[in-house]
Amino acid sequence: MSEASSYYMPYYSGPIADRNGNPTAGFTRYQLAIFNRTGKEPGTDTAYDTQRITVAISTANKAETDAQSALGQAASAQGTATMALTEAKSASAEVTVLGDAVKTAEADAQSALLAAQDVLVLTLLTYGSLTAKTAQSLDDAALNAAQSQILWPFLRSQSNQV
Repeated sequence: MSEASSYYMPYYSGPIADRNGNPTAGFTRYQLAIFNRTGKEPGTDTAYDTQRITVAISTANKAETDAQSALGQAASAQGTATMALTEAKSASAEVTVLGDAVKTAEADAQSALLAAQDVLVLTLLTYGSLTAKTAQSLDDAALNAAQSQILWPFLRSQSNQV
């Protein structure tokens, strides 16, 4: 017999008391069934309360399990974030070092450009000077040649006289 059918009690419609005023046996059974069905106290159903308590405990256990899982995931995420922060600080330090290296390289490049410019100016001046000397030498040679042609007969005549 199921638990629900043990609580079943049809409405009592017989006499409540006998001729002496005592409750009848049928009415007494009806009252006892109602008393048992309500948990022996007015408005209490222990089976329902037990079921609700079981559900509440199960829900609390699941919530605790979920909280523990979330706590583990949060700890893992914090560890990952700490590693990322460490890597970011390391990368920032490397960027600073590289920035200093770039500034040094830029200064070296500027120095090299200035040195190349000085060498180029000196080369141009030297070339210009050599060109001028060559031109001067050519001018001098032309002048000497012109003078020697002019003086050639004169020098020839002097050499004959000696």
